[in-house]
Amino acid sequence: MKKINHWMIITIILVIIIILMLSWNKISGLIVIQTPQDIANNAMNYINSNLVAPNATATFVSVSEFNNLYNVTFSYQGQNLSTYVTKDGSYIFLAQPLNIKEKLPAPVVPNQTIGSFYIDEKSEICNENGKPIVYFFGSQKCPHCMWEDPVIKNVTEKFKDQISFHENIDTDTDKDTFIKYSPSGYIPLILIGCKYYRIGSGESIGEENEANVLTALICVVTSNKPLSVCATVENLINQVG
Repeated sequence: MKKINHWMIITIILVIIIILMLSWNKISGLIVIQTPQDIANNAMNYINSNLVAPNATATFVSVSEFNNLYNVTFSYQGQNLSTYVTKDGSYIFLAQPLNIKEKLPAPVVPNQTIGSFYIDEKSEICNENGKPIVYFFGSQKCPHCMWEDPVIKNVTEKFKDQISFHENIDTDTDKDTFIKYSPSGYIPLILIGCKYYRIGSGESIGEENEANVLTALICVVTSNKPLSVCATVENLINQVG
């Protein structure tokens, strides 16, 4: 009967353990092998922690090799975008290479008010012929824009003597103003007196509530004129920051 070689058995067991640990990416202190999916997950965590807009989320789509990098594709606000990550997972390339282990300073988030509108604290109320300007930017190809369009038209009609309404549907009119408040080109964009702005429609709160929100915000920039209209949303006006 052959004598059992205990050292050989121990060696085989150790080899099996090492193979299993490598497959689980858990060799602490020696080497950590990251899969493309691991690196993509880290990149997505970094993007969502540092780069996306408030209350928005980028979602992973795919990862593939590109030369000596990984190309990570993700979905953000209805569009597929790409970024590149080094194969060791240390750097992500956007406008410039960023160390993925370093956290960027927290972005300055504007204050919000009713209807998820942001407040531009730095801007004075913009006027045209002495009247506050209300901008609406959209496209006929955008279903959210087409939902919002009749709502804002009906509301602004009540203020026709107090405001200047700029309805920009599929035009380049007021392009500089649009880029300032929606640098990535997202629509619909509503801008009330250059003080209150929102990218997106009011579908989530319904047509009646959206109309009341728009009415209250316009009342603020018109100093509650006309009184007959603004009196109907006094409770909302008092909530505006």
